[in-house]
This record gives sequence, C-alpha cells and structure tokens, in this order.
Amino acid sequence: MPSVTRKSQSTRTQRRDDARHRLLGVVEKLLEEGESFTEISVERLVSEAGMSRSTFYVYFEDKGDLLRAWFEDITTELYGAATDWFALDASASQADLRAALDKVVKTYKPHTTLMAATYDAAAYDANVRELVEGMMTTNIAGLRKHIKTGQSGGFVDPALPAAQTAAWLQWMAERGLHQLVRTAGGAELEKLIDAYTGIVWNTLYAPTRK
Repeated sequence: MPSVTRKSQSTRTQRRDDARHRLLGVVEKLLEEGESFTEISVERLVSEAGMSRSTFYVYFEDKGDLLRAWFEDITTELYGAATDWFALDASASQADLRAALDKVVKTYKPHTTLMAATYDAAAYDANVRELVEGMMTTNIAGLRKHIKTGQSGGFVDPALPAAQTAAWLQWMAERGLHQLVRTAGGAELEKLIDAYTGIVWNTLYAPTRK
C-alpha cells in the first residue's frame, strides 16, 4: 500500500508540472506576440494563465525559477539527440552525419521561443546563466570527446585542437539554432541543416577521407 507521504509528493509534483505547462504556454504566446521575457511580470503571467499569484509562488521562486525547471528537462532531451552524432565512427558517411544533425536541429526547433526567453533571462539572472553555461560546457565536452575518439580512430582530422574545435563548433551551432532555425521552416530549414552538415563534415571528417 503506497504511503500517504509518497502520494502527496506525487500529487504536488503533478500540480507543479501542470502549473508550469500553463505558465510556459502563456510565456510562448506573449513572446510570439513580440514581448520580451524581461518585460513580462509575474502578475501578467498568472492573470493570463488564470492562476493566483499565491499559487505561482507555491511552486516557483520567480520567473527565472519557472524557466530553470523547464530548461533542465529540455537540455537533457537535446543532449540525448546529440548522442547519435557523438556515436558516429569511421564507417559514417556524410548522409549519416546529416541524419544525426537533423535530429539535433528538429529536437531544438519546437523549443526556440522558450530558449530565447532563457537567453534573455540569463542576462540578468545568475542562476539561469549558470544553467545555460552548464549546458554549453556539457555539449562542448561531448563533442571534444568525440573528436578525440575520432582522431584516435583515424576518422577525424588529427591536426585539429580538440577542445578549441569543439568550442567553436558548439558555440556557432548555438547561435545558429537561436538566430536562424528559430524563424526557418520547410525548405529553408532543410537547407540550414545541409549547410550545418557541410560545415561539420568539412571541418572534422573530410580531411581524413582524401
């Protein structure tokens, strides 16, 4: 028989998740209407969500806490998408790389509006900024490990400095996802993925295929 305490904790978690979903829906709506996250007050959020201010503060410390709860989940999802890329080996073709990067881009694409809000919040919220920087550190470390593995295996250019190359590629991708993918759709999105694939392929893998 489940304990009352465990059931109570489960119910609270569900209520918090429901509140987060409602509030983030409001954030997305307002951002898509042209407002910035910094300008949206808690009062506005709870009003639009049909929620009391007191209920908001039961589950979240502030607007940044609302984003942090979401960001931790989405970064796990995004890193999971990147593992297909990091698992490529000497047998991988450019088409294999494109399929892996397609997964990364299309996992990110539905979340571009809230990612934009997160970057806005990171400018003034140290806790949000720490999460963003942590995400990038993790992504860079994953790619650096892949580059070193590829250099040892003979399928990544051995002349490349692994740490610096990983940092450049990941920061360029972060800006591209935020600035280019956010507004792209259809054929344009596919062209962006083609271009991303070409950059990564020619940087890492092509020199070993000659």
